[in-house]
Amino acid sequence: MKSVRGLLTLTTYLLLLKTGYFAGAAQAAMTWQTINPNIQFLKQPDTLRFYDSNQVLIQGNKCALLVDASGNFAAVEQLVRELKQRLTTPLCYLVATHFHDDHLLGMAVLQHFYPNAQLITHQQVNTDFALYQQALATKFDGFEKSIELSYQRLATLPDDEQAQWRIKLERAKQRLFRWQKYSLNSPDISISNSKTLNLGDFAVTLNAQQAHTNGDLTVTTNNGRILIAGDIADWLPYPGHGELNNWQAVLKRYINDTKLQQIIPGHGKLLTKTQLQQPLLFLTTITEHVNNHPQQSIEQLMLSFPQHVMRAYQQQTLDAKSSNLFLQAGLQRAKKAH
Repeated sequence: MKSVRGLLTLTTYLLLLKTGYFAGAAQAAMTWQTINPNIQFLKQPDTLRFYDSNQVLIQGNKCALLVDASGNFAAVEQLVRELKQRLTTPLCYLVATHFHDDHLLGMAVLQHFYPNAQLITHQQVNTDFALYQQALATKFDGFEKSIELSYQRLATLPDDEQAQWRIKLERAKQRLFRWQKYSLNSPDISISNSKTLNLGDFAVTLNAQQAHTNGDLTVTTNNGRILIAGDIADWLPYPGHGELNNWQAVLKRYINDTKLQQIIPGHGKLLTKTQLQQPLLFLTTITEHVNNHPQQSIEQLMLSFPQHVMRAYQQQTLDAKSSNLFLQAGLQRAKKAH
């Protein structure tokens, strides 16, 4: 890492790594888990569980549907190669569960390779879609500037390291040129309530929610027994853009749903209804804590936040670091809404 810092700032390096610039470097692969004959769960490695999204592939007898797209464009291109081997029916639908980069922007890659697939979003995401198209363009501009800066810093490295990094930067530049040809096209279908799709002897129902964001979609299958929840059902949820009261109500509804048996979250491993008690506790305590201490600053709220709520998130280093950041974002969100 010392040599990397001589060439890039740490922030820039992590950004490029996350988005797949240095795809030649060793990266843990996404795992494919079979839920049932129609559903495949594409789970991100544990080390990336807060940085990139899971995906779900659903196949009926006539059509396939893919839920979410990674924020790592190199990973999405790898997914395209795998889909060519795994798809048994045409990919008819692409579902973005919400607008966050690690769920939506990679759809540009999939739209390029599957131009007939229809993009489905929440109505609110459709309304604001120009913002996300601009976000993609801005991200590409940032990548280009990062590469230019890295070339400028190349001369500061020892001679024996310059050749290695010049090759990596050339590859990064080639990837950027390829990615800049991808366009994030507007949704073909937007949903404000619910919609059922028949994929061929296999039905899926998409439901519009306002919970993790103001424009979430969830997918239920198998007569309500399986829920593909996006980030609404993450065990450690990010509340920075959340509709917190609605979100708590949605989680309570899932917990009390007698049909529901299995939950596929946007990040992390498969969950049961019982495991949703922890994110519900986290979100509920955030709103209650802000309501009970309206005069406290964010720093004070962080210090006085009930530790028993955070204890479950302190068992692993990555959980602990992420939970503190998520808590701060949630307190800011709740305080703004108070």
